[in-house]
Amino acid sequence: MKTIAAGIAGFGLSGKVFHAPFLDAHPGFRLKAFATTGDEAARLYPDSVICRNFNDLIHDKDIRLIVICTPHLLHVSQAIEAMEAGKDVIIEKPVAMSSRDVKTLIRMAEASGKRWFPYHNRRWDGDFLTVRQLIKEKTLGNITDFESHFDRYTPEIGRAAWRYNDASGGGTLFDLGPHLIDQTVALFGKPDSVWCKLYTRRRESKASDSFDLKLFYPETTATLKAGVFMAEPGPRFQVHGTLGSYIKYGVDPQEARLRNGAKAGSPAIGKERVSDYGILATYSRGELNRRRYPTLNGNYMGFYDNVYKVLTRGGKPEINADDALLNLLIIEAAIRSDAEGKIIPIV
Repeated sequence: MKTIAAGIAGFGLSGKVFHAPFLDAHPGFRLKAFATTGDEAARLYPDSVICRNFNDLIHDKDIRLIVICTPHLLHVSQAIEAMEAGKDVIIEKPVAMSSRDVKTLIRMAEASGKRWFPYHNRRWDGDFLTVRQLIKEKTLGNITDFESHFDRYTPEIGRAAWRYNDASGGGTLFDLGPHLIDQTVALFGKPDSVWCKLYTRRRESKASDSFDLKLFYPETTATLKAGVFMAEPGPRFQVHGTLGSYIKYGVDPQEARLRNGAKAGSPAIGKERVSDYGILATYSRGELNRRRYPTLNGNYMGFYDNVYKVLTRGGKPEINADDALLNLLIIEAAIRSDAEGKIIPIV
């Protein structure tokens, strides 16, 4: 099996939980180096090389793949530098802070012959995979209403305070919005139009920390919400169709288990407890059939399996540059909708 040497820029939550464990466990990758100013990466991965600046990381001739886990505002410039140095790149969400910058990345990839992959790992959440299966199999009929939430109770700004200390940090719309938007677009495609209301709930926030976003389709309305004062979260998913409904509480367990030291790639890491299964309610012959519906196993390693396949055998990436571009176009339309108080078409 061909092995691809990889390096990670940044070792905050993203690098530590969502990338390093998977690159270290995947047989097709060799986690060689980190660019970080801290000492934790060296302690957890003692055989790795520690670079104290990004330039040293991207000019390691042995490394083919760079994973960018630095703050949002650095993503585009660092991705361009990495591609110029001959590296393929994985970029944490949000890929960029504007659709214009995503277009710049697309042009840079074409000019350099290198690839970049948006990291939208929530396509491998077990509950999302279950929703996608139900929709694909027409279990719920034609979908009329779709609602997706990331509800949290974080009354004070803690980790990654740079997201909220200044408007340029993007706030929650650029933090959780890309996940909710990407999942919705993966299910329903490009929306016709967008409406959004942004909120700044916490007194110290300089960027919005909560949002209510609607994506309008010909037969479906998708409501996406994230807030910081949800002490008792509502459903993660509510999906209603002409033949029934699916309601799901709780979040995919992979992140929590990874934070607690679970081994990346373990079959059990994405297996949900039976008590957390969603409720599927469908009508048949005029009668309601209501039951717990098994959640498919989540599998964040699927992202790296796809990247490895693309880099070694070619083919289509699960998440591509056009997906990232549409994601930013929707975010920009949401910001404009909030500012102008109207529905914004997506052209």
